[in-house]
Amino acid sequence: AWRVTAITNGRQAVVSVAAGTTVSLAFADDGRVTGSSGCNTFNARYTADAARLRIQPPATTRRMCAGTELMQQEVNFLKALPTVATVRVEGDRLELRAADGALAITATRD
Repeated sequence: AWRVTAITNGRQAVVSVAAGTTVSLAFADDGRVTGSSGCNTFNARYTADAARLRIQPPATTRRMCAGTELMQQEVNFLKALPTVATVRVEGDRLELRAADGALAITATRD
């Protein structure tokens, strides 16, 4: 399980997760990734081969997030997931990058 620390904002910048919120990822051996996108839960299928990682568009619950910042963070996170093309794990740090090499999501082991 991973606790997300930063997410691309979709405007060529990576921003920290909002204080007081938890965004998480857990990769299961059956090819599913699940977690929290801040105020909703999500699940998606993934395939991995060495450093390559593909995550399908996620399905989510539909709760309304409290506040504009949290809603935008959730949108950014859910949009970032299907852009992931590579994965790098170094110690307790996870880096997910898009095909162009741009950082999409960073996380630490939970």
